[in-house]
Amino acid sequence: MTTSTLHRRSVLRAAAALPLASLGRFASAQDAPHYPTRPITWVVPYPAGGFGDALSRMLTQKLSASLKTPVIVDNRPGAGGQIGANFVKQQPADGYTLFYGDLGPFSMNAGLYPKLSYDMPKDFLPLTRLLMSPCLLIVPANGRVKSWQDFVELARSDRGLNYGSYGMGSQPHIWMEMLNREIKGRMTHVAYKGGAPAVQDLMAGHIDAMLDVTPSSIPLVRENKARALAVVGAEKRLPQVPQVPTIGELGMASLNIPGWTGVVVRSGTPEPIANLLHDELVKAVQSPDVVQRYTDLGLAVAPTSRAAFGELIRTETARWGQVIHDVGVRLE
Repeated sequence: MTTSTLHRRSVLRAAAALPLASLGRFASAQDAPHYPTRPITWVVPYPAGGFGDALSRMLTQKLSASLKTPVIVDNRPGAGGQIGANFVKQQPADGYTLFYGDLGPFSMNAGLYPKLSYDMPKDFLPLTRLLMSPCLLIVPANGRVKSWQDFVELARSDRGLNYGSYGMGSQPHIWMEMLNREIKGRMTHVAYKGGAPAVQDLMAGHIDAMLDVTPSSIPLVRENKARALAVVGAEKRLPQVPQVPTIGELGMASLNIPGWTGVVVRSGTPEPIANLLHDELVKAVQSPDVVQRYTDLGLAVAPTSRAAFGELIRTETARWGQVIHDVGVRLE
């Protein structure tokens, strides 16, 4: 039996053993007897086909079966998540419109946009975190960067390096700017409209590096389509790519910042409905097939209580606000 198999089994056992009630008061249909009576909309502020969209579709299938009502994924990408957030903000506070997102729309946007069109703590009610998501710093498989030392030396050289991101103000953009400051590099940002085109250009050698989520980057590394220099957002090396050191091992523990995803609903949603949605989401993300699929991709299923998720959003908003101020990125 391989180490990765043992790892997957231990994760599955741990997920199955975690009592839902430990995350908060367990809700039931009796707490919200008239909900749901019609389809629920799950808003994704990213294009169809990406990691967030795939996770959403898997979870909405679980919710639909459990709640015995259709749960429909509605992709509303654009403006760093603001289009999706504004749509949800304008819907009734009745629990029929959920907003899936990551630390971008939930925490980073407050520091990026001086005229942000929504107020996360005022307009939304946290339900739960879903996943913790490490990333890999990757470079072209056959490019000029062969090691971490090469990367640092070339980033500091007169020629410098260029790096791609999912877009202006995305986590990979801000993190790479943090790295650039830390190593005193001369890197140039190339913004893309999403992760897929950035990855394609990296594999083709048009950009020198990028930070990418593990569901996308681990297969590239395993198939020798990209080279990984560091794991970001994990305390230990990932069993899927054990040869890749953590950013902490490379002496930059302050940059070891994990990503995460979660779900919120409109402020004013009745407490019984919010409690029911929280518990149904926790049950869905802890399903053994969901745990195995996303553990295999280097992610950690990590649901929280509603209160803990609200505190996470607050602390991450403060942290990323300071980081964004320090690197000097502002968007209109």
